[in-house]
Amino acid sequence: MKIIVFVVSICHFCYSQTNNNTYLYFDKLSGKTYTVEINGKKENEKFYSKGVKRNGDITFHIGKEMFLFLRNKNKVDSCKIEHLKSIKLSDVDNLVKVVNKINPLYPHKVFPNLFLVEKLNDSIVLKYKVKWEYYIE
Repeated sequence: MKIIVFVVSICHFCYSQTNNNTYLYFDKLSGKTYTVEINGKKENEKFYSKGVKRNGDITFHIGKEMFLFLRNKNKVDSCKIEHLKSIKLSDVDNLVKVVNKINPLYPHKVFPNLFLVEKLNDSIVLKYKVKWEYYIE
């Protein structure tokens, strides 16, 4: 019985995600880190990092997950901070679990309408429509 309830809840979650937008908060000011092994040595990396490519595309890293904002395909949307009250922010760990069960090689197909929300200042947030990329460190 528990398995049936679990499967139904996953299907419901996936169906609702295909019809709705999914939002993740990108906390650039966070001091949170995670441990990664590089050349046999363990090092701490920032949990949230952001880089701008020469062509203007932006890569966001949340833990070991990579998200790509394509400047030529999407626009950055600025909103008042109050907008955060009207959306449901998801947890990246929960989204990873769903992706790993459904389609780990193509996470952008599981969550095609994924937005990263970044606080610009005390009154403005930025929303980026991103593509979740399969990523190996």
